[in-house]
Amino acid sequence: MAGAPEPLRLLLLLPARRRRDWHDRLAAALAERYDVIAANVASPACPALLRGMLGVKPVPAEAVPGGDFDLVIDLSERGESHSAGVLRPLYDGSPDSLALIGRLQRGECPLLEIQECGSGAIPASSYAAIGDSGRLEGRLDLADARLEVLLLRAVAGGGIALADRPARMPVTFSAARLLRSRARRLAARLLAPMRPSAGPVRHWNIALRYTDLPPDVRHFDLAAYAPLPVDPGTFYADPFVVERDGQAWLFAEAYPYAAGKGVIVCADVGEGAAPCDFRTILERPWHLSYPFVFEWENETYLAPEGATHGGVEIYRATAFPWEWRLAHHLLPDWPLVDATLFEHEGRLWLFAGAATRGGSDWDELFAWHAPALAGPWTPHRLNPIKSDCRSARPGGRPLRIGGRLLRPAQRCERAYGEALAWLEIRTLTPDAFEEVEVSLWRAGVDGRSGPHGADLGSRLRAVDFRSLLGPLENAWP
Repeated sequence: MAGAPEPLRLLLLLPARRRRDWHDRLAAALAERYDVIAANVASPACPALLRGMLGVKPVPAEAVPGGDFDLVIDLSERGESHSAGVLRPLYDGSPDSLALIGRLQRGECPLLEIQECGSGAIPASSYAAIGDSGRLEGRLDLADARLEVLLLRAVAGGGIALADRPARMPVTFSAARLLRSRARRLAARLLAPMRPSAGPVRHWNIALRYTDLPPDVRHFDLAAYAPLPVDPGTFYADPFVVERDGQAWLFAEAYPYAAGKGVIVCADVGEGAAPCDFRTILERPWHLSYPFVFEWENETYLAPEGATHGGVEIYRATAFPWEWRLAHHLLPDWPLVDATLFEHEGRLWLFAGAATRGGSDWDELFAWHAPALAGPWTPHRLNPIKSDCRSARPGGRPLRIGGRLLRPAQRCERAYGEALAWLEIRTLTPDAFEEVEVSLWRAGVDGRSGPHGADLGSRLRAVDFRSLLGPLENAWP
């Protein structure tokens, strides 16, 4: 009987003068799976202004070990030419991580790629989200986490390359920009006691539109939708609509600021009903949002997001729309966000975002398929099927228009939920995935961003948007 195959033998070249915590995490993760020899080799110096902030731990440089290796991972940042069998990270096309720092200083999302040096091929890449934090350290933590997982995927033979690579001018670290940022932060701390304690907040709300026209994702005008009355103590977002027997039911996330977590609410918005008369229909000890409502085998189900609980709980309506009973708990080991279910070519599909190894959940799309709602659920061979902050995270109900399968996705390039991309899924099988963007919806009204969710599946169309809510009434200008 043949024994188990020998693990890959890897050489990991670490930057002696730029050694950081994420290098140690990567080395430990690789050592769990492979035979790893790590060496601290000569590297460019780290600018003095960055050393403490980045936690750089310089160590003496070593000679590159000799021997035969199946694969070399070069993190030295020296930019040397290599033959086949060497992987290295690129930051907007540069092997120098100061290009990454420069990009993050500008508040811009980085393009992270793993390059196979011999061929120049890119086996894994990500246009990575950097979150809403204004701090360089927080942005860098997310980028480091994504880079770590990209390298692990590339070594394992997984990962995908971006189909639409963003093109930008190269940048690098700016000491002057960092000093200005520190000065602004210090000034803000000193002035904080003299500022009002309560300033404007970014407040989500829902807008509705009745129409008998077929859905048209190519055009969008937020002014054509009527916003719900503003509740300053609670925001409403993630709208989904069910029409039944001439009535329209609006499902949404309600987030009372005082409670600090979301609940799922529903309102009858049929003729003669007040559109803001929401009732809570589901509350759990953890935060709930994105109440995806769908039909399956003549039953109505509700799949709210509860990422901190793990997976996605599926509730069946026992007295629609007010009473629901837990029917399934899918993929409990995954911190899924915005789970979206639909049928395609004889399979039930589940698309969702998820954070992996400390990265963001704004920029990666995972997919599973099953013959039935109860499962078994099989991961897509390419998971994640997309790693792109412009159009990964689901943003509402998919549509079928004229034989085309369209899905909305959140654009999180400059901020969370800044806009909504509509994409046409061209290929979706257990082994392949391809989609192309066909339109981009932006709020287009001063002071408002979004939408980050839409449901166009009935006569009642619903979107959400975000605006600054201050002491004045939040209404259309």
